[in-house]
Amino acid sequence: MIGISAAGVPLPSTLESGPSDAGEFASRWHRCHDRTWLGPEYWANPLQDWRIVGGRVECVRAAPNRNVQLLTRQLGEKAGDLRMAVRIGRKGGAPLGRGRGSFGFRIGIQGPLRDYRNSLVFGTGVDAGVTSDGRLFVGELESIGAGRVDLAREAIELRLEAKPFGDHYEVDLVAADPTTERVLSEFHRGGIAADQLVGNLALVANYAERGSEQPAASKTKAGGKPAPAGMFWFADWRVAGSKVLKHDDHAFGPIFFAQYTLSRGTLKLTAQMPPLGDQDSRTVQLQIPRNSGWTTLAEEPIHAEARTATFRVAGWNARRDCPYRLAYTLRSTDGTTEDHHWAGTVRRDPIDAPVLTVADVSCNAHFAFPNSQYVAHMARLDPDLLTFTGDQFYESSGGYGIQRAPLDAAILDLLRRWYLHGWTWRELLRDRPSISIPDDHDVYQGNIWGEGGAPRRGTQEMGGYEMPPAWVNVVHRTQTSHHPDFYDPTPAARGISVYYGTLTYGRVSFAIIADRQFKSGPEGKVPPTGGRGDHVVDPHFDPKSADVPGLDLLGERQLAFVRAWAADWRGADMKAVVSQSIFTAMATTHGPGRERLRADYDTNAWPQTARNASLREIRKAFAFHIAGDQHLPAVVHYGIDAPGDAAVAFAGPAVNNLYPRWWEPERPGRNRLPGGDEKLGDFTDSFGHPLTVRAVANPALVCRTGVLEFEHDKAAGLGIVRFDKKKRTITIECWPFLADPSRPGSQFPGWPVVVSQLENYGRQPVAYLPRLMVRGTQDPVVQVIDESSGEIIYTLRIAGHEFTPPVSAPGRYRVMVSDPDAGRIKEVRALVAQARNTQTLEIELDTFTGSAP
Repeated sequence: MIGISAAGVPLPSTLESGPSDAGEFASRWHRCHDRTWLGPEYWANPLQDWRIVGGRVECVRAAPNRNVQLLTRQLGEKAGDLRMAVRIGRKGGAPLGRGRGSFGFRIGIQGPLRDYRNSLVFGTGVDAGVTSDGRLFVGELESIGAGRVDLAREAIELRLEAKPFGDHYEVDLVAADPTTERVLSEFHRGGIAADQLVGNLALVANYAERGSEQPAASKTKAGGKPAPAGMFWFADWRVAGSKVLKHDDHAFGPIFFAQYTLSRGTLKLTAQMPPLGDQDSRTVQLQIPRNSGWTTLAEEPIHAEARTATFRVAGWNARRDCPYRLAYTLRSTDGTTEDHHWAGTVRRDPIDAPVLTVADVSCNAHFAFPNSQYVAHMARLDPDLLTFTGDQFYESSGGYGIQRAPLDAAILDLLRRWYLHGWTWRELLRDRPSISIPDDHDVYQGNIWGEGGAPRRGTQEMGGYEMPPAWVNVVHRTQTSHHPDFYDPTPAARGISVYYGTLTYGRVSFAIIADRQFKSGPEGKVPPTGGRGDHVVDPHFDPKSADVPGLDLLGERQLAFVRAWAADWRGADMKAVVSQSIFTAMATTHGPGRERLRADYDTNAWPQTARNASLREIRKAFAFHIAGDQHLPAVVHYGIDAPGDAAVAFAGPAVNNLYPRWWEPERPGRNRLPGGDEKLGDFTDSFGHPLTVRAVANPALVCRTGVLEFEHDKAAGLGIVRFDKKKRTITIECWPFLADPSRPGSQFPGWPVVVSQLENYGRQPVAYLPRLMVRGTQDPVVQVIDESSGEIIYTLRIAGHEFTPPVSAPGRYRVMVSDPDAGRIKEVRALVAQARNTQTLEIELDTFTGSAP
């Protein structure tokens, strides 16, 4: 029998403390308003299946392995005792024995990484509970013991005690009357290995039979069926014992994390909140230090669906670091309040730093959640800016599959995955700016051709969004509401929001674009593939047959934005595009089955005409391209009409690689270094574009089985881009997943790669305009315009005072020389391009204007 108190039973409202019960815990749901979120001490699996109602937590879905894990207490490795108790009843008030299901505890929950957060998703433990026909068990659900309790009652109190006995543990499980404390039934089991009682603690509604769905598996295992399920409530959960470790710092919420950007003197910051209730506080405050205290700078409402509070502060002092904190007041039903804070630092805009370091992060399938080592390595690199370039989570993240309807539950299902992303990165997000752009898996699609916001009408490859607009808008709001103001916020079709726009930080201007949202779907527009609509396997495939007129990649709205951005150099020395995927067909071999594709319509090499139009606009800004998506780390130089005549791009490695891809060209690359890697050099991609591969890291063909080792072998890893504004160079660095970036020589073979800013234009000059000698400003902006067509050829902030503009065709040109930050500009007309131009043109911004002499 459990010896928790002198009477041999737990006290009704607390557990009697022993001499080493520093980890004693008691739930406070009786003081909480009704809501979905259970509180900062808990993680609910899955979020949408649990509620606080009337001071108790209810599982509102009759399904297997629904559980609530305690974040702030774990079982340590040191020998000791554990004592737990909880009251349990059936949702709706029916007797516990009238219906299906099972209920109780799970103890010693451990995941493969032995991290309490990893265990929330991937952990298994020792079950100890009661079936709806009154049988008590400890261990597998099938190992029902002799104990049996009469469940013709509304509630019972379930008590558990675990004590060491030699090198094993004994567990006693008792069912008692919650009013009289009379023991109704008990069950004893011994011989439990000590290492099984280390890890998380949980309440469970509906245990699964062996072989069925595991606590956080995305798919059920073969064999077995889920046990019958019911809906139950739990109240007054108490934990004590010398084996219990106290970790109040593990609490999560109510302010989960924050994201911010600082651009051209405007701060945008978004606080991510949980699903609160109608009686909870509905606002968040942004506070900054002032006069030895904190002053509230702004207060914003929490968005009803996205559960975000977004602040916009114009005129922010970007010249210094500024501490901040977010404040939220959690109300209790007894009228008391509790203030919660999330603190960080808005870093100063590093305009005078010679190098701006940008992290390229994408494709996090969360196999290694919370990726603690990965985050520590990234922190050691100390990037100035984090760019999350898509697939911040996958459909499998967090387990339990996906829920697409009803809308409210589907949004909660989305949020629980998004919370995993924030939980992984929040220590870095709190004190540095970040960009986050959603990709296909972020909107629950394996691939997406957004068709400008159209709904999916047939196969995925026909295009359109599968989820409803309100749900997609929650994805956009959670990930992008902290971005600088959007270029044109007019919604796309069906009211789906857009998020393309400019971030200028550290004197680098970033064009944030959505290369999926307006892209045309291939099926029904291109020749039939004979199978899956986006995968071409026909070895006789003619890429010209797929270059169908009228198809979109970025769409006209985004092209107009890129065109305007390319010409706008206010506050910028260098430029970069940030999007989900590179604009070439890089991978040749796909998936665990290593399927050889002749073409893949998911790549941004297609549609060809739209792709080329986009790259022509991007190269006018001498812009580098940062992207993710491919799960294949690579540095490539785009070609439109010739090798290398457009931008250089970095496809960063996956964080956790769900779907491996390889670059296995059929012929060695041309123009590579003598004796160099045959996978490098000049090629033609599967849609007919020139492609120069500067570096690539293929996954191994056979991977090790450990979680971290498996990701390492699949070419997961870390990617960094360094913009040297003085040298006007871009350095791309890339490490394997387990590599220590502080150790020299630890990068993937072929990295680092260094490219000049001018390489991002890449067109071979056939003539030159006169050499410009500019006085009156430092590093002016030079814009070259074709006088016959009026087209801007390119715009560039030069380094220094001298520049000889190259052009790719003879003719007459107009040059605009400006200091856009000071609002000064001079125009020079009728400049004739010459193959060997020896002319020099002196320009004083304050005095010179007119035509060339």
